[in-house]
Amino acid sequence: MQRIRLTDLPAQQSHRDLFEDGEIQVFSRSGLHPVESTLIRALPMSIAGPALVFGNRTGALGLILAAKYPQAEITHHVLDIHHARAIERTLATNEASSKITVACAPFLPTTPEMGFAVGQISARDTPMELLLDQLENLHRILPTHATCLVGYDGKPDWLRKQIKQIFGNVVATPMAHDVTCYRMRVQKNGAATSPSGVPDGQRNFAAHFQASLPGDAPIQMTTLPGVFAHRRPDEGGLALAEVAVREMQPDARILDMGCGCGLTGLLLAHHDPSAQLLAVDSHARAVYCTDQNAAANNLKHVNTRLSDTGVEENGFSLFVGNPPYYSDYQIAELFIRTAYDALAPGGIACVVAKNHRWHESFMQSCFGNATTVSRRGYGVVKSVRS
Repeated sequence: MQRIRLTDLPAQQSHRDLFEDGEIQVFSRSGLHPVESTLIRALPMSIAGPALVFGNRTGALGLILAAKYPQAEITHHVLDIHHARAIERTLATNEASSKITVACAPFLPTTPEMGFAVGQISARDTPMELLLDQLENLHRILPTHATCLVGYDGKPDWLRKQIKQIFGNVVATPMAHDVTCYRMRVQKNGAATSPSGVPDGQRNFAAHFQASLPGDAPIQMTTLPGVFAHRRPDEGGLALAEVAVREMQPDARILDMGCGCGLTGLLLAHHDPSAQLLAVDSHARAVYCTDQNAAANNLKHVNTRLSDTGVEENGFSLFVGNPPYYSDYQIAELFIRTAYDALAPGGIACVVAKNHRWHESFMQSCFGNATTVSRRGYGVVKSVRS
């Protein structure tokens, strides 16, 4: 019997899911996601070659594959370093870290002779363009005759049509909890490629736009699905840059936390080419886009980092942050505490929010001062490090 633990709660206080006639037991805090448990029950009897898991944030799918197919090499792909670390902790708890490779990367990884891929997709958590982009990516990296299994809890006919367009074949099976499982086999016919090297017919979901600070020339920005903000400059990010630029000193050292596509930090770095910028985000695609955008605009003093815990460096003169609204302010609190620790005396923190009252109150408690500037319908809260 294989026991998989996704929680540190005692077994009697955990939710238990049974698979393979009870031979595999999964203990979690509140039960597996319906798409997750449905996919586990829909796995084939056997697979050929290495396997890829994507879209699963608990590590359960990778652990089940390791238990069900002990000879298979398994790569577990995620886009966010926070999820990667959580999965790595789960693998270590279950003593499976040597059997499964966790890859936090902007694109699905390529493994020679990969024979099987399984993807967990929730309509609530996955933007439509990101889903389609990953499916196109999946078809491109897998060899001919590899098989795929995807679970989805959104509109089943819509996704069936999309998969059919990409793969040329699909079998859609309605399951419990409004989840549909899609099975497809990779069929490639040596299609011609465009001058850019992308196979003809493959959709490209990258977006391009310009952004600028008042009085400055525009910079060119490229974004990918899943990156904040895709296809347009975010108004909050623009407001943050327009307020923060007034606080820049010559040879500024700037920390942009939650950089997304790099909009705010790169506008500031473009305004003063002598400035040094460290752009940080937990999302691999965000860091990738910021790197690409810095290079495209010939910005030389830009470094990026994939992190969900802030930075250890200090001595920055300017901090800019556009924290997400979820997590009951826990991420916003991390941003502000990082700003306080990272800034040099006299350094200035600027944090933007649509509803800024909590941020102003917390920054006041951390820094001993806080003022708010209204811009573009947002509040940019400023504090000075004593």
